[in-house]
Amino acid sequence: MAAPYELIDSFLRQQPGFICTICLAAAVNLPPSQISMATQRLRLDKAFALKLGGCSRCHTERMVIERPEDRRPTPAAD
Repeated sequence: MAAPYELIDSFLRQQPGFICTICLAAAVNLPPSQISMATQRLRLDKAFALKLGGCSRCHTERMVIERPEDRRPTPAAD
């Protein structure tokens, strides 16, 4: 099984916009407590952006995370 931060990374690569811990937990089928710990680890990774703001799914204002388009790895050219 993949580590929580790997599941989050994979999900955020495919989903645009900021998402809160609660919605992210539901999306990757893990407890919010695990997602919260993983997002704290990802806070150190410059590929992710965390801020207090609106969730693109539930529209609640809380701590949200995204992997901005310009920070996502680009596919290798063939």
